[in-house]
Amino acid sequence: MNSALELHDSRIDHIDFVDGVATVHFSHAYIHKSKGRVGLAPGTGWSQEARLILENVSALTPIPDLPKAIVDGFIEVGGIRHELIPLPFRRKVSARIWLSFPDGQSLTIVGERPFIELLGQSVFLEDY
Repeated sequence: MNSALELHDSRIDHIDFVDGVATVHFSHAYIHKSKGRVGLAPGTGWSQEARLILENVSALTPIPDLPKAIVDGFIEVGGIRHELIPLPFRRKVSARIWLSFPDGQSLTIVGERPFIELLGQSVFLEDY
């Protein structure tokens, strides 16, 4: 089964920044699961708690008031832009995350070695 985290429709409740490491905590990460190509082939939608972690952060725009739903966003790794982030996700190169929120605020984080940790149990939401 193929899986991907969709930034649009996910929700961030807080961001921690300690010793050059940014941790973006998703209280609700929208996860697509499909036997085919995720986002195009029929599949299911799930909610799961998750963390996206970037090390050696070199740029971080001011963190907006949270929690917030994400209306648009991507992570760019090695010149490839992902709006649907394939899971599991762990890279050893630099990355840039850009997120946009309903109130017009946005967030950019630039760092290295991004990875996503899924936490807890996933909850079924819908067939698509």
